[in-house]
Amino acid sequence: MRMSIWRNLREPFDEKLPRRTAVIVKEDDWSLPFAYPCDFGGIGWNLDNRDETTYDEAPAAVMRFADYSFPDLSGRNLARNTFYFGRMEYYPGVVEREIVFSNIGIEAQELFARAPRGGWVWQILLESRNMSCYPLGRTLCTVVSLSRRATIRRRDGVAECRIGDRTLYLSFDCDECGVYETSEECAEAMGRDRVGNRRGEGRHLVIAYRVRFDGPGERRSIALGASFHSAGRAIAARRARDARGAAERRWNAWFERLPVPRLTDERALRAYYKSWWTVRLNYYRHPKCGRSVLEALPVYRGFWQWALPAMEWHGSPNPEIGPSFVRRVLDLFLRHQRADGYVTHAIYLDEDPPGSRWGERNIVQTPHVPWVALRYYNLTRDIRSLRAWYPRLVRYHEYLSASRDRNFLDLHLWAIIASYDTGLDTTPAFQRVTYGEDGARERFCYPAIFAAERCRYERAMALMARHLGLDDEAERWRREAALTREAMDRVLWDRRRSWYGVVHEDGSLDTRIGVDGLFPFAYGLADPGRARAARRNFERLLAPLGVHTVAPGEPGYVAETYWRGPAWTKSCSLAMSAASRYWPDLKERVLDGLVNFLLRYPSVWECMDARTGKVARGDAGLMATPVVSSNVGAGEAIGALRLYAGEDVFGFGDDAERPLQPTPARP
Repeated sequence: MRMSIWRNLREPFDEKLPRRTAVIVKEDDWSLPFAYPCDFGGIGWNLDNRDETTYDEAPAAVMRFADYSFPDLSGRNLARNTFYFGRMEYYPGVVEREIVFSNIGIEAQELFARAPRGGWVWQILLESRNMSCYPLGRTLCTVVSLSRRATIRRRDGVAECRIGDRTLYLSFDCDECGVYETSEECAEAMGRDRVGNRRGEGRHLVIAYRVRFDGPGERRSIALGASFHSAGRAIAARRARDARGAAERRWNAWFERLPVPRLTDERALRAYYKSWWTVRLNYYRHPKCGRSVLEALPVYRGFWQWALPAMEWHGSPNPEIGPSFVRRVLDLFLRHQRADGYVTHAIYLDEDPPGSRWGERNIVQTPHVPWVALRYYNLTRDIRSLRAWYPRLVRYHEYLSASRDRNFLDLHLWAIIASYDTGLDTTPAFQRVTYGEDGARERFCYPAIFAAERCRYERAMALMARHLGLDDEAERWRREAALTREAMDRVLWDRRRSWYGVVHEDGSLDTRIGVDGLFPFAYGLADPGRARAARRNFERLLAPLGVHTVAPGEPGYVAETYWRGPAWTKSCSLAMSAASRYWPDLKERVLDGLVNFLLRYPSVWECMDARTGKVARGDAGLMATPVVSSNVGAGEAIGALRLYAGEDVFGFGDDAERPLQPTPARP
């Protein structure tokens, strides 16, 4: 019998889940709405359908089952139910939980899933634990609480809840239901065991089920269907049969179409498919870009410039997305280029015009665009797109060279005006340019990441010009790249510390062993002599749960704060590339840390303590987010695993898809 990849991805979880959005079930593949568990003090689900980017968890609706029952043991009062979850398991598109009530003789099996035709099906199978000498009769209610006062129409077993400009459709078969303005009104009605009314506006919908069991083992099934799409979809969801089996068949059919890298380790292969699962959770049918993958559904609803490599790594080989997605997103960024050549850092779904939010601050993020464009071209030979992008990329290079170099120290490198330019937002060596450090604040600094990126940009432009038949321009770009690499080695290489550092506005070189100085090695720009000298520093970054962003013991190292030390899958992909090129005997250690990272919790997280696995926080205290699709999550992990298997995902030449040929730098 063929193994079910879907079953193999089972993720047990408990109430200590760092963020509940680590467990999400989408209404369908291509829309935004998703559900995640409500507070673990209740049995229920939060429904989110926003399109704006925000860290706040602010669901449009919260559905909770059986917070109370009527009557209590006295037969007269409303009882607050107590319970605990037994088994809790998460699969692609399905969550199953065991519920054990302690104040009433009921245990339950819960299934929450995407229904076969879309929408959510919520099924709760109740089973009696009372002996026949004590028949059990209770009223159990599902309470749906809306984010704002809504118009609620009820007909034919469907409630249409108009919340602002959107409608939530709920399908149920109950004994009574009513609409209330406050939770106190809900409790009062449940305490009278009469929840039915004819109100048409309010914030709470109460759905009552009168349950009677005459003996142990008797069962009753309760089902609810929900959808932000249509009443018909909600009805079909409630009536769905075998939603679990349908999810298994649907997901397995997709998994089996994906390319399989040469991974012999079973845990690594599981981590690979788990990363793809996260990618699919971020599907969205964009009105201009068509079938797309968003940055990170629970938080970042849009596209990011620094995510472009990972987007290509998981987009091009994806049978449901394909390389045309890469073209459409590159078009989206370059079409909205400013007159001065600036290309925005990020484009959010709720922006008009696209890219305007970050454009006001002139933040660019790491300009991967040309070499990602070349990877797309190598797969498609779409010379028309290359011809359209080339002049825009020439203008972008000129903008960066003027605004990030000639206006400053003119080093033939690129500076940053804030750490956000790089995506390495809180790296300690960049703190002075963003927040200030020890009383010092600067306008700019020159990091290794931008030196490496400038060299790659110019190498990619040389190859692009050659494909376009512009031989003189190709030669000019090659000369520019050579000058950039020479400047990087001369200005940023620290002989004493054997690592690439950061040049501050005052001209001083600040070298801290971390991910910034790793970029020249990841891109294959360092010569073997420097690689030999840097090996010991590289090993300092390797940890049981990934690759440190800053090595322990370095100035500014903080184990549990974003880019100040924790592991990210982005740091793992860079380390895997560097090890593949210079230290192939260390690839196994990078792989082991990456796989441990990916399998630590349900979903793929931004970052965590590389030694303990504790989920990291940002400088302002916000905990890192799960279900991050591309820039720091699943896409980077897929790229790192492909690198381990011998494919140079950082390559962009004609031979980019051939296996890596490492240049070992022995100790």
